[in-house]
Amino acid sequence: MSDITEVDKEIIENQLDRSPDNLKGVEIRCPRGKPMVLKAYPFKNKRAFPTLFWLSCPFYVQKVSKLEDKGLVGHFTGKMKKDEEFAAQMRKMHRSYARQRFELLSSEQKKEIKEISPDLYRVLKQSGVGGIRDKTGIKCLHVHLADFLARGENPVGKEVYRMLPGAEECKNNFKKYCQS
Repeated sequence: MSDITEVDKEIIENQLDRSPDNLKGVEIRCPRGKPMVLKAYPFKNKRAFPTLFWLSCPFYVQKVSKLEDKGLVGHFTGKMKKDEEFAAQMRKMHRSYARQRFELLSSEQKKEIKEISPDLYRVLKQSGVGGIRDKTGIKCLHVHLADFLARGENPVGKEVYRMLPGAEECKNNFKKYCQS
């Protein structure tokens, strides 16, 4: 993970169409050095953010959105119901994600969160990728891809990554996707 520079802040604001206030750093950069996956603080300014990793690369955001439009969220939810080995991998991955997110919190933050809301505390301690509570389904392919790119162990993210066009297409369309 690298620190966020002033240039990064401007790029990220353009990528996300907003200026997030909970970023911890740039977890992954694309081959051109632009932010691709961002890491977020799970709790900041009395607000919870259960999504640890954000996909910010406009190229991959658009490509993953097209996969979602084709019904891939439902495909993976169905796969979890039919394939016990895949479902077990997903449960394991959700637990490791929750554990990593919770370990980022200080003792003081954990205490503060509990005081704000015991339910919020449970969400940050137990929810899976992207804050999903019902771990029998898939919430969003973008967060699964971001998690896979950051941690390398997300089975949904891995399959999504295999479906995406490679770096060559990104390189050939760089100006279209990354104007800044």
